[in-house]
Amino acid sequence: MGPNDFLVPNYIVLSDVWLKRHIANLKDDFEDRAKLILSEWKRSNLSSTSTWFAGQYDAWAKTNCGVFEVGRVHEVEKGIGRLAFRKVMDCPPYALFVMQGYFGAAIRHPEYHLASDIALFYNLLLDSEFIWQEASQNNIAFSTEHGQSLARGVILTCYNLLESFVSGLAVGYLLDNPNAPEELVKKLTDNNAPLRKRFLSFPGLISGRSFLFDETKPPIKPLFGELKQRRDSFVHCEPGPEPTKWGGYVKERHFHDVDPVIARQAVDLTFEAIGLAWKAVHGKDRPRWLPQRGDDGRFLNVGVALKLADPRGSPQPSTRSKSVSNQSTT
Repeated sequence: MGPNDFLVPNYIVLSDVWLKRHIANLKDDFEDRAKLILSEWKRSNLSSTSTWFAGQYDAWAKTNCGVFEVGRVHEVEKGIGRLAFRKVMDCPPYALFVMQGYFGAAIRHPEYHLASDIALFYNLLLDSEFIWQEASQNNIAFSTEHGQSLARGVILTCYNLLESFVSGLAVGYLLDNPNAPEELVKKLTDNNAPLRKRFLSFPGLISGRSFLFDETKPPIKPLFGELKQRRDSFVHCEPGPEPTKWGGYVKERHFHDVDPVIARQAVDLTFEAIGLAWKAVHGKDRPRWLPQRGDDGRFLNVGVALKLADPRGSPQPSTRSKSVSNQSTT
């Protein structure tokens, strides 16, 4: 598909016979496409649906047919019906329906992208670890600082994902239930409450079930205990040997004490906690936007890898092999 496929003929100079045949073909083509886009397409909706799409096309054309935000999923489905995307992916009502130039449409929401960030950072961390091991065996100087940077990125992104996830649960529920009780709305819109409190309470408020999590066991206890202290040490770093007033731990020590094992623990516990909450709210083991890992512990479908750079600045190819630290614990 390219720009020529979107050119509108000069209809005023064409014959009636040609136009009637062309209109019939357009209706058939539109129906074929509508069946792919909508899960409950009806021919009787052709006029209203085509009118809706025509309005979107006019706005899209003004962007030179580039990336264009059509609207939120709940808005789009209100206008044309349930999206067929739901057959292959989770479509939160607040997610954006986006036209990607000539490359089709997509569903965009922060949780998907943050989960993808984790997959990327984690795989790069394993790359860095392997390069360090390989360099050490060959007496090549290679700093572990790169791995520490990536490990901090993994841990920080885990908590960014948890924040977006629990907020998404609340926003999605309120969009799907506009007549929810006022007291429930008040609780689900309390963004000032700590992440831990919201993560523990929102799934129960939405599902109507209480005591969904055991706060004394994994994943909740370590996720909002020592690992949360590490995250706070990155976000609110305090240099020096003095322990914090409230937690009694030294932030600078946590800031530097990061490695692939701790990063892997953060990923495992984050995904486990999200799975428990998702199960309570949606009855499924995990959201489909959570990335999958292979037998070697690496995330699948990540198309970027680290390479060792030589002193002249040119990246040197480095092969990767399985190591103990690359194994998944989930």
